[in-house]
Amino acid sequence: MKLFLISFFSIRTLVSVILVSLVAFTSSYSQEAKKVAPSDSPETKPTNSNVDPKSRAYSLRKKSWVSLRYLRTSLLNFGKKADWDTCLADYSKAESSFQRGEWEPAGNQFQTLKAKLDQLAEAQAKEVFNRSDALEKDIQPKVVDLKLNTEASGKQYIPVMEKHLQIYRDTWQAAKLEREIGNQGQNLYFAKQGLLQLYKAKILLEKSKEGKLESEEKLSKNKVLETDYLTPEEVKYWDDCLEVLNESEEKNRQKEKQAIINVYQSRTGKKPGDGKNNAGTMNSPTSSEGKK
Repeated sequence: MKLFLISFFSIRTLVSVILVSLVAFTSSYSQEAKKVAPSDSPETKPTNSNVDPKSRAYSLRKKSWVSLRYLRTSLLNFGKKADWDTCLADYSKAESSFQRGEWEPAGNQFQTLKAKLDQLAEAQAKEVFNRSDALEKDIQPKVVDLKLNTEASGKQYIPVMEKHLQIYRDTWQAAKLEREIGNQGQNLYFAKQGLLQLYKAKILLEKSKEGKLESEEKLSKNKVLETDYLTPEEVKYWDDCLEVLNESEEKNRQKEKQAIINVYQSRTGKKPGDGKNNAGTMNSPTSSEGKK
């Protein structure tokens, strides 16, 4: 019996030792696995900083081109030709490196240019947004008042004005998204499109105030073109929103107005406003006779 007990305790001790060793080995293996796991996990792998130079150059080239495109008219319309010339020279230099297949120098040059373009685009977009914000605050109450005024004329313009205001708000949201992800060129583009919608709403608002004008009245009041309802400064921004140069567009507008006047004269045989002047002249002798 005593021998049996000794054997039993010996076996139990041996089993305990084996179990303790197994637990220790398992724990050690688990800790080693934890140490190894991070290096194998895709979530914790270090970011590869060695981006393909060619792909980088292509990406930065495209982004620079977009910003350059939307900045051109703004820089030229608002007296910043020197900035435009500098940006154009920098882009041309980077493009030469790109076309020669010098990917790393081209990428670096486009990167430097993009930073400069982003700064210019962001500043111009901020100016456009400030003007848009002030104009919307001026237009919106007038549209509401026009809707509520049962005696007001020009109510047919209300749905179109509201549509322009809604498009402005949609473009504002789009611009905000582009600005947040660092696409300052696209941010400027949407800012311009939003301001353009507000100008269209303002033009309709002004038309609703004056009612229906006859051709001669339009000519005499100089309201033959859409832009005649905007201030000269607003017309400059209007042109910029349309991506055209204000100086050349002003010449085109003058030609268009003169053409309209010529057509009017050929049809009526008189200049705009001559009828009113003649009427005043015809009435003057009568008044003179009355005085005698």
